[in-house]
Amino acid sequence: MSYTLAAISHRAQMVSRRGLAITAIAALALPFSNASAQLGGLVKKARDKAIEQQVEKRVGGSAASNADAPPKFDDVTVELTADRVAGIVRGLAAGRAVLDGANGAPSRAALVARRDAAATKSSELADANAKVFNAYVEKRDVSQRCRDNAMYASRESRQKASEERNKQLSSKAMSDPAFREKAVAIAQKMSVAQQKGDTAEMRRLSAELGIGQDDAKPDTLAADKACGREPAKPAAMVQSEQLNAEANALSDQIRQLEERSAATEIKESGLNERQFLMARERIEAYLSAMKYKSQPRGFSKSELDALGARRGDLEKAM
Repeated sequence: MSYTLAAISHRAQMVSRRGLAITAIAALALPFSNASAQLGGLVKKARDKAIEQQVEKRVGGSAASNADAPPKFDDVTVELTADRVAGIVRGLAAGRAVLDGANGAPSRAALVARRDAAATKSSELADANAKVFNAYVEKRDVSQRCRDNAMYASRESRQKASEERNKQLSSKAMSDPAFREKAVAIAQKMSVAQQKGDTAEMRRLSAELGIGQDDAKPDTLAADKACGREPAKPAAMVQSEQLNAEANALSDQIRQLEERSAATEIKESGLNERQFLMARERIEAYLSAMKYKSQPRGFSKSELDALGARRGDLEKAM
């Protein structure tokens, strides 16, 4: 019976390979025993939000059926009474306050200015140092290919040496009853440690049997010797990357601020999310019609009265 570890991935299965080596040795004494381990997977979660599509469908459908008639009010399309319009104005004003930097927080405009300044500076650095950046990238790629080849060769050499050592241990297990008994006992302990995920215990048991740790440091040293160290990034590139990271962080802050603003609008309006988005869509259509001096469509008379009474506030808040 032959046992090989070559098919096991070097990077992903370092500890498992040592465990299999010990199991292989012990199997010479217990030919019908086996061990297995399973890894769990990661599950990605996705979020599907289609409220705006629902708004367009409802508004569009209402206009297509009878553009002049008010819509059919339900749990999403609510009538825009004076109280509801007042709540919407209140919500929009509160959301605007969040964007403007309520409670001393930076405003959206300030964050956008900082983000754009960082992105512009990064772009200017890249343009001014294009030749330097390109030369570095070419040199880095050549170095990386050399290092990858050197590390692969070193890893293959270490794996062959490990396989040879395991063969010697297997041979010893066949000829030395005391060592065989020890290998069987360690294999059993190894199986328990592997099930528990106790990597420290697995390393200790490997060393006890004479199987060394799978240390990748020699591969890096071999790459340094064959290829030299990786070229250093130009200072301008380091600065450009830092500016890009700053711009990305500011974009995240802007997004979070906009989300807080939107949540505040809904909360202060007194409507739920779908009702608010539908009402806002209809109000925008009303304001657009008034701006271009056309007759607003799809509103009841009482709604037009309520909207007209707060038109100035709505235009300011929107």
